[in-house]
Amino acid sequence: MEKVKSELEAIKIAMDAEMKAHEKYAQAAQQSTNPKGRDMFSQLAAFELSHYNNLKALFDSLTNGKGWTTYTGTKFSETPQFMEGEASSLEASETKDDVLSFLSKAIEGEKKACEYYTKLEEETDDPAGKEMFKKLAEEEKLHTKILNDQWYSLNNKGVWIWGD
Repeated sequence: MEKVKSELEAIKIAMDAEMKAHEKYAQAAQQSTNPKGRDMFSQLAAFELSHYNNLKALFDSLTNGKGWTTYTGTKFSETPQFMEGEASSLEASETKDDVLSFLSKAIEGEKKACEYYTKLEEETDDPAGKEMFKKLAEEEKLHTKILNDQWYSLNNKGVWIWGD
């Protein structure tokens, strides 16, 4: 019983973190004046909301004694939400330092999420649970790479590379 309770608490912590990440990315999407930045942040917000919804379904299933759910993963949209050829450089109203600061914080958040899911994978006995946490960790690692690549491009070239 104690292990189930601690698993449920761990899942609630993850749900809270995913919702906060969703809200931050959604806010960044609203504030971004660059179409590529807006699209990237919108897609990351949707990704984190998907994580939240899948964790909520798992939480509800475990709470109701139905066991672990299967997580098939989340994917980015293959169709960019911006017009090809739209400006990729930072807009005048977006300061480089502000965007880089947000990206740095987002990178740290994604790294922490990856570490958290890796830890949960190691501590979970159920094969479906292990697989779910492994996929979540891999997705957070992908987010880290995307954000790192974006940070590098904006810092060194002053351009958004999302969707290129």
